[in-house]
Amino acid sequence: MNKIPVVFTFDKRIILGAAIAIKSLMDSAKSDTLYDIYIYHPDIDDKTIMEFQKMAENTNHKIAFRYIPKEKFKDAPINKNDSWTEIVYYRLLIPDLLPQYDKVIYADCDVLFKGDLSEIYNEDISEHDCAMVAMEKNNENMICHKYFPENKKDLVYISSFIIFNCKKLRQENFTKRIYEVIEKFNKRLKFFDLDTINIASKNIKSLPYRYGVFQSIYYNDSLEKSWEYSFLKNVYSDENLLHEKENTVMLHYAGAPGKPCRFKKVPEDYKQYLEKIPKKLKKYTFRDIRKRLLSKI
Repeated sequence: MNKIPVVFTFDKRIILGAAIAIKSLMDSAKSDTLYDIYIYHPDIDDKTIMEFQKMAENTNHKIAFRYIPKEKFKDAPINKNDSWTEIVYYRLLIPDLLPQYDKVIYADCDVLFKGDLSEIYNEDISEHDCAMVAMEKNNENMICHKYFPENKKDLVYISSFIIFNCKKLRQENFTKRIYEVIEKFNKRLKFFDLDTINIASKNIKSLPYRYGVFQSIYYNDSLEKSWEYSFLKNVYSDENLLHEKENTVMLHYAGAPGKPCRFKKVPEDYKQYLEKIPKKLKKYTFRDIRKRLLSKI
């Protein structure tokens, strides 16, 4: 068996999307892949936890929940009225949270898995702090991300899928660096955890784009129809983007048009998982309902 630790972090507002992400992860696994799934949260109740764990019954996989108080990042900048609350920083604690592992994968919850993770997990990242998907050239002319002159890397990486070299990061006291960056840059941080890890990491290995394909790239028949293409094209060739799209492992519902559970017409691949997850995990928030009513899709 290939035992692979995978971490998700979310709160009670994101139950539905998280259930779909985790169900698709398990369903896309090869027969010899065992996912050791850890969920770090500030407020999920025991009944909900039991429903998640039922999804792993009679599979190779395990699901464990661990509580983390929001106060761990009480001084970090957040969007209080948005999804970017203290939980976005939880992923940065992974090396210390799972001392039994040398490497750990983190994934966002607004995703749909379409492939197994064993190949990428077994990549050699021994000389790197972590491995992530590159998004944009790092310079003062960036279109999407915020430029930090203190970050000397050539590229900016997205934090939606991360392979942490936990052994190396523990040896180098990465958690201390994280808190130092948050304290030093604080109000300058725009994308919070993304900015923090890009600044705090000494070196990052680039992962293939297939581990973070945007929905605007995946569902459109032309790259030019995607707003994200305006900066992705400076990192990837069209040929490469199309190849990665055809071999998507993780589909990321970032940016416009929003989360698919809020669409009037849900994409078929996502809809299949809406029907697969336990009914008690189909928890639509008021925000979900409002956005669905306003959706033009």
